[in-house]
Amino acid sequence: MAFSNLRQGQHYLECNVCKSPVILTCKKCAVNLCHACVEPHILLKSKNGHNVTKYNEQTKPEYGECLTHPQQKCSAFCKTCDIPICVICESIKHGTHDTCEISEKVDLSELIATENERLKLTRAELEKILEHLGKRSASLQRVYKQTKDKISLHAKNWHKEIDKAEKAMYKELNELREKHAKVLLKQKKEFDKILKKLKNLEEKVDSVAKSKDASGLMDLKHELENQQIPSFIEETRPAFFQPWKFNESSNFGYIEKLQTQKLPIDDLTQQYQTSSSRQALDVPTVLSSFDTEFPKDKINNRLYGLVPLGDDRVWAGGASEELKLFDLHGRHHDTVTITTIGLYLTLYDGHVVYTDLNDKTVKKVINGKVDTLFSTGEWTPFGITCTAVRDFLVCLRTTDQTESKVVRFSSSGDVLQEIQYDSHYQSLFKWAVYVVENGNGDICVADYDKDAVTVVDKLGIFRFSYTGNKASNEKFDASSLNTDSMHHIIITDFKGDKIHMLDRDGRFLRYIIPDQGIRDPRAVCVVREGELMVGECLTGMIKRIKYLQ
Repeated sequence: MAFSNLRQGQHYLECNVCKSPVILTCKKCAVNLCHACVEPHILLKSKNGHNVTKYNEQTKPEYGECLTHPQQKCSAFCKTCDIPICVICESIKHGTHDTCEISEKVDLSELIATENERLKLTRAELEKILEHLGKRSASLQRVYKQTKDKISLHAKNWHKEIDKAEKAMYKELNELREKHAKVLLKQKKEFDKILKKLKNLEEKVDSVAKSKDASGLMDLKHELENQQIPSFIEETRPAFFQPWKFNESSNFGYIEKLQTQKLPIDDLTQQYQTSSSRQALDVPTVLSSFDTEFPKDKINNRLYGLVPLGDDRVWAGGASEELKLFDLHGRHHDTVTITTIGLYLTLYDGHVVYTDLNDKTVKKVINGKVDTLFSTGEWTPFGITCTAVRDFLVCLRTTDQTESKVVRFSSSGDVLQEIQYDSHYQSLFKWAVYVVENGNGDICVADYDKDAVTVVDKLGIFRFSYTGNKASNEKFDASSLNTDSMHHIIITDFKGDKIHMLDRDGRFLRYIIPDQGIRDPRAVCVVREGELMVGECLTGMIKRIKYLQ
């Protein structure tokens, strides 16, 4: 191993051991060494095959041997063929190709390292999906048994109802039989009476005819002429049973067929990047505050929903069938009439979209006119948000309030994804009410019945649940929620008169309580970088709060 000292002024780096001027570099350890540190390092490491070279020679690149001419070093890069080449290749085979200095080409080792890092991150995500699929596979038998038990219970309930219907029909049939019997008995008595009268007349005719009584004959003549004979008889049909045909379209129920959904597994390595590093203000500041003047409903609620229009205006919905447009200083710009109270709002192509709980539809307001986008079928819609790829996430609940889920719809109402169960097929939500998509692709859901915020990734795999600040014993009353450009999750705490701010992984960061305080916060939206619009549900006030520097 050859050594040579650097001349005065030739060293530009410090020794990694003692900070003295560098004379040599160990390539395997990637350390720079001074004169005093080289010898111990060589004695310790040379047996393990370390290659110690002169520091000022390490910058000379080595590009390896040519694949076509192994005895030649690569000296150029052929852009046409996308391979490194030697001098011989360049003069013969690649003479007419587009070539460049090999140093101009991206270092393949760096490219490989970058791609390898990306694949490592992707592998971690795929391993998580594999674990999720494994748990679902293990739970499959139990889930199908639960469904079978549900069918059995439903059948038992039907049997009970059928038994009730059978008894009711028996009772009705008996009543009809008795009624029919009375009708026939009445008719029988009437005909018996007529026949008896006719028999008496016959006997009277015989008696009068023998006596040859002229007066009696005249009376008999008039009596015979006036005797009425029935011209018809009322025929009463017996009651009978007409069964309904029991087939596939019966009301017993149906089994929903297996559905396959293609969910993208792309950009996995980008989902945890943030776009800002702004710091939170020690004391959030109220920049403006104004009254929306919505009326009170039966339980004194006034203000429900907020959705920003650009970064300088906001639509507000309250306890009346109208939406109001305000700027950030509270100036009223427009009012539109809708078909329900303004509970759950989002924005699509610059137009307000809302859910109508009455007829179970999603509707859009265009130039003051309300159009129905699609129906949610038998499920009642609640919170709604428009995603980055311009589809909708909608919170749904069954009419009997036993099931809840979040469904991804296209703008035309096609179901793209259903999020209802975790890896063990347990229900993720009791009552999903508000939903928002975070910038990292996560789906955040406020659950009223759980007093929690549940977060799943874009594939619907459970990530975490937040039930309040663990350091506090105060009850957490999750109301509405939103996210900002730093992927913070911002949750209004209705009864706690505060706003919770979490990081993207569900860790509590701080409370957002402005200098003027906040009362009964419900609706919340981000209008500008570091600014929130928060609606006080009972007062009807909107407060614009600066919470980031």
